[in-house]
Amino acid sequence: MKNEKELQDAQVLLDSIMNQLEKKPWAIPNLIDDPSKGDYAEVLSNLVYLLTNLSMDPVEAKYLMEETFKTRIRMGECLNRPVDFRVALLDLILQKKEFIKNPKVIEIKLYLEQEKKAMIDYLTGLYNKRYYEETMDREINQAKRYSRSFSIILFDIDNFKLVNDTFGHSLGDEVLKILATILKKNVRKEDTLCRAGGEEFVIILPDTASEGARKVAEKIREAFHEETLNDSKLSLSGGIATYPNDGNNKSELFECADKAMYFSKFSGKNKITVFGEEIRNARA
Repeated sequence: MKNEKELQDAQVLLDSIMNQLEKKPWAIPNLIDDPSKGDYAEVLSNLVYLLTNLSMDPVEAKYLMEETFKTRIRMGECLNRPVDFRVALLDLILQKKEFIKNPKVIEIKLYLEQEKKAMIDYLTGLYNKRYYEETMDREINQAKRYSRSFSIILFDIDNFKLVNDTFGHSLGDEVLKILATILKKNVRKEDTLCRAGGEEFVIILPDTASEGARKVAEKIREAFHEETLNDSKLSLSGGIATYPNDGNNKSELFECADKAMYFSKFSGKNKITVFGEEIRNARA
């Protein structure tokens, strides 16, 4: 599944293609090798996903779109009228049965709404665990490709079971919403917020070292600790892990952040811990 930004970029590209073809119905859009667009094959891969729900590597997607526009011209010449390039795209992918066997036509706006619902936690409005998993795959691939680092912060609300048992699940849900609101106010646009499950939340921070992640986490911890429930202050514990120092895959990184978070719990709660030698030695 593509993330929201990738699908938005693909929609922009689709609009551009449709505008060009409206002005010049028999033309081949001059978008494929536009040097000003950066990694344009990646955007074409997102466009193929938007139109077909098929995941293709950038090179394969670029070739498919080039062939699509050529096929569109040939189909138009046979019919003696312009043909929508999406019709040509469908014809090409149907020729390869491993791609799509029984296609279904759906309005893109409706499709995007359905995609978003599948990625969102209904209670907090944050992304869900499924989206976290897929985003981590992309983030690790990008970090490897461009030799970058990134960090994740794992939060867990302290004594949350006691909150539910004492005040009920409805009030517990309100506490989750309070934390979600605080998280939204304290991250950058490029960061990814997810509810990992229950009272656990995770933030993915691209191009951020552990110290930068710690500052973000402390700011969130302090803001949440200002909130009260029945005259008692709320608190959370957090753990931070950084790629590639603490792990080379999403499982290792989550495990390290989880270990650091539990170190915070066992150290008195209401604390942020960066995964490091102290915790490594404690695991041994």
